[in-house]
Amino acid sequence: MNKTPLQALIIEDDPNDVELLLLELRRNGYEPNYRCVDNATDLADALQQKWQVIFSDYTLPSFDGMAVLSQVREKDPDTPFIFVSGTMGEERAVEAVKAGAQDYLIKGDLKRLPTTILRELRETTARRDRRKTEARMRFLANYDELTSLPNRSLFAAKLDQAIEHARKTDTMLGVVHFNLDRFRDINSSMGQKTGDQLIKRIAARLSDNAAQDDIIARTSGDEFAVLLPNIRLTQELLDRIRSLYACITEPLTLSGYAMHLRASLGASLYPFDSEKAEELQRNAGMAMHKAKQDGGNCCRVYKAEIRNTFYERINLERDLDQAVIAQDFSLNYQPQVELASGRMLASEALIRWVHPQKGPIRPDLFIPLAEETGLILPIGLWVLREACRQAQQWRAECGIETPRVAVNFSAFQFRQRNLVDIVKDTINEYQLEPSFLEVEITETALMQDPEMALRILAKLSNLGISISLDDFGTGYSSLSYLKRFPVDILKIDRAFIHDIDTDEDNAAITRAIIAMSERLHIKVVAEGVETRQQLDFLRNEGCDLVQGYYFHRPVPGKELNALLTCKNPFAAQFGPTPTSASAVPAVPAAQD
Repeated sequence: MNKTPLQALIIEDDPNDVELLLLELRRNGYEPNYRCVDNATDLADALQQKWQVIFSDYTLPSFDGMAVLSQVREKDPDTPFIFVSGTMGEERAVEAVKAGAQDYLIKGDLKRLPTTILRELRETTARRDRRKTEARMRFLANYDELTSLPNRSLFAAKLDQAIEHARKTDTMLGVVHFNLDRFRDINSSMGQKTGDQLIKRIAARLSDNAAQDDIIARTSGDEFAVLLPNIRLTQELLDRIRSLYACITEPLTLSGYAMHLRASLGASLYPFDSEKAEELQRNAGMAMHKAKQDGGNCCRVYKAEIRNTFYERINLERDLDQAVIAQDFSLNYQPQVELASGRMLASEALIRWVHPQKGPIRPDLFIPLAEETGLILPIGLWVLREACRQAQQWRAECGIETPRVAVNFSAFQFRQRNLVDIVKDTINEYQLEPSFLEVEITETALMQDPEMALRILAKLSNLGISISLDDFGTGYSSLSYLKRFPVDILKIDRAFIHDIDTDEDNAAITRAIIAMSERLHIKVVAEGVETRQQLDFLRNEGCDLVQGYYFHRPVPGKELNALLTCKNPFAAQFGPTPTSASAVPAVPAAQD
């Protein structure tokens, strides 16, 4: 019969007792591969090898059983340790089990030996699995699984220690937070596996280039924290941040692609920005967000102004959330005028928010905040519904064909897979023909996910809804996009119109856009028309429609009723060119 191999270490000074133990093992189906030792030196050498089970006498010439057990457990916490002794006694046996032994057998009475071995080999596997699980839990409590860098919790503990050291040595320390710009785009376009590889490469690069006392942590997704201790001069902090930035943004090749990395960094300095760890981290985080708001690919060092701006933003976000719940917004409408006739063919719906304490909040402040927080979805739905409601009311009150209402859609809204159904349900609810609605989207928003945008725009166009490409000329401006996407209208950005009569480059760009659109059978709307000179230029170049303060400022819907009852309400403003500045309507410098 085949016997089961058993790696056994026997700690015994009596050869007869060793033979009796081996005989009993063989009789029960084991073939021991064993080593016998009887002193601490040989035991230390034997413990360099892995054993399945360890048998030990309790009374030995050079040391006792508890000393043996202690030496074994210091080296190996899991291997079954079984005392085989005739002099141990129950009291000592209990003490031994508490100290880490698994069992106690009496010499000359080894009946329990086979069941004890089976049980302990099985329990050893469970013990080792449990110990691995506990070790992994301890690791994950302090380290990031992907990069093996310290996590947020351990970084905070290290920062506390570093602050205490800096206090004792009268030195400074820097805290830097950074994340990768456009990391979400990399994850979306190349997959999470590639994104994880990028994070690991960045972590390895930082570790390889860090000074001996630097602490690098991964605090979340693509965000890292770096502790720079032992700083004597402020300039030293700036130099180390520059070196850190260069390390992060050095190009690398991943999955066959050459990547030019960008990052936003924020830094704070102990003790000037704070003497508390939590505040130092918070200040560095606020500085990092400031770098993001400034366009990314830069570093910002904390200043009190950043904190004030950050808190204002937090408060504004809270108030915006309440405004969404209360639907505390309104829409103004600005006419789009056909140059050939002076008719109002459309009006752009422009959202307004009047804060109960702060008064009117500019859209360029709260719309980006709404997009960052996801509030743009309920806001966008409200705008769509309110614009359609106003169009229905115009039809009921004015009794004539209602001009199109142009509604701005953000890139965030175009990530909604049910967007087309939302639009369809809304126009049906207000009993509007699809032709009364115009959807405006910017070039930049369009290109965040071109394929999804193409599918959505095609469905909207098939319904009969007009598609307008806003801010044209400031983004990608590729003819291939105009050929692929069902675009009905191009809106020339006001940046080109503002000084069109004095800036030759802007004039040339505007001419080119109008000429190109005519060949593609796309209508053109020029935004931001404020002067007669701008109007004359656009009319001479064959622009289709204009929008701006020269004709009408944005107003609540009911204030356009009078214009809707006129056939050509703006025809009078196409008269002879004014001969004096006083004939040009006064307009503010900025508009929506």
